[in-house]
Amino acid sequence: MSGQKGSIIIALVDFLTALVAVFIAKAVSIHLPGLSLPDKLLFEKALILASILIICYHYQDLYNRNYLRSLPEILSSMLIGSGTMLFSLGLLYYLVPGIGLDREVLLVALAIIFFEGLGLRMFYVNLLYRKYGKAKVIILGSGRSARHIVEEVSDNYTARFIGYVGREPGSLQLKYLGTIEDLPDIVDRLGPDKLVVALDDRRGNLPFDTLLQIKTMGCDVVDTATFYEELTGKILVEEIRPSSLIFSRGFIHSRFMDISKRVFDVFLALFIMVFASPVMLITAIAIYLESGWPVFYLQDRVGFKGKDFSIIKFRSMVKDAEKHGPRWCEEGDPRITRVGRFIRKTRIDELPQVINVLRNEMSFVGPRPERRYFIKQLEENIPYYGIRLNVKPGVTGWAQINYPYGDSAEDAKEKLKYELYYMKNRSLWLDLVIILQTIKSMLKGRGAQ
Repeated sequence: MSGQKGSIIIALVDFLTALVAVFIAKAVSIHLPGLSLPDKLLFEKALILASILIICYHYQDLYNRNYLRSLPEILSSMLIGSGTMLFSLGLLYYLVPGIGLDREVLLVALAIIFFEGLGLRMFYVNLLYRKYGKAKVIILGSGRSARHIVEEVSDNYTARFIGYVGREPGSLQLKYLGTIEDLPDIVDRLGPDKLVVALDDRRGNLPFDTLLQIKTMGCDVVDTATFYEELTGKILVEEIRPSSLIFSRGFIHSRFMDISKRVFDVFLALFIMVFASPVMLITAIAIYLESGWPVFYLQDRVGFKGKDFSIIKFRSMVKDAEKHGPRWCEEGDPRITRVGRFIRKTRIDELPQVINVLRNEMSFVGPRPERRYFIKQLEENIPYYGIRLNVKPGVTGWAQINYPYGDSAEDAKEKLKYELYYMKNRSLWLDLVIILQTIKSMLKGRGAQ
């Protein structure tokens, strides 16, 4: 079961359980004298409760497998999520009394939902850690590519390496299963879900007839780049070949998609300017009181097609922070002010970039724009780094929600893997997922420095 599919199934079960729990609670209360009367709007009220449940649980990472690892962590998240849901429902019922559930119905329903959710997640965690819950994978090859893929995804929840096949035993830290000639018998005996072709030199070495036979036996045959992308949500830059980018599906956009994305950007930027203006005003005042003018920070960045533009942020560092030249921001950087540390942690410092979005210099979702000083260095050391300039830069992105704050060339390389994945698979739906995840990160104070 893949992580995304597993999360969707858990969310769907939670939603249906909430609906059923309300009806069970109502049925119980009706049979208790003097407690409750029939309710014609019960289904609509159950839908409201179920929807708020999904939102509150989502923001407590209860649909994120990376945070479903132990009972204490699950239990604490569920308690906070349930408390947030109860508070939200209480506020909603106060504002719109007609949509409220009876108290005894609500409490019984919440109890059913809580224990169902706890049991479901413990079962899911157990399934992830059990061998039969993972896809069984055989690797063809034992060289550099094979070692790299094993090291990168060895701790993935959704895949389990059962061994490798090669012309002779190698140094790969897996069980040696046999030679390429034995591959059909090995697949027939072990029943793997995937065969990952990880040969360092494929020219004249690919056993096409054998691989075709494996494919027709029901075993999925993939290369290292595809396997890595499926499991991690990023593209393996170290193993990438120009042909794999040119001939792969993806990296396609249409005029309709560009227009839709622009309309979405403008609408969201205007919405944020209206509703976040009090927060922006308070932030500007706080920065001024701590360290004076200016409260905004303008910095030249490289944007779409390599064009320079000035990015606008709330100033989070002391004035003249780079008087000795540009350098990466470090953990615990002394140049960051007290207000700056808070607005960085909550991403409030990024809010003025709505102006860049309205100017069409940025989108809400895309690769983060970098300074030309650093881009020149990174292009020399990281293959395909310049490709990211073919997409409009974003306020947030796939790399920002999947990778912690980075302050080195190696971090830039890891982020590029996510950025290329986004460029290959971008869509309005993926943009919406990234924005929702960014909001959650802001509320939890993750990923910033």
